[in-house]
Amino acid sequence: ISFDVFPIGWDKTYCLRHLEGEGFTTIHFFGDKAFKGGNDWEIYNHEAVTGHAIKNPEETQAVLKEIFHI
Repeated sequence: ISFDVFPIGWDKTYCLRHLEGEGFTTIHFFGDKAFKGGNDWEIYNHEAVTGHAIKNPEETQAVLKEIFHI
């Protein structure tokens, strides 16, 4: 469980600037508010991110198992 607090004008995409130049070929984001107006929308929809709209931790685990074949 977490919550996010940002200054006005920031959103979750702020973290992406810290990953630039690090050599990542894929960045996955999992969020339950991945719809227009939701607090995950900007990063979920970002061109550098593969976004996954999920409903709960169990769904997150299932998607991770599928992605990483575990």
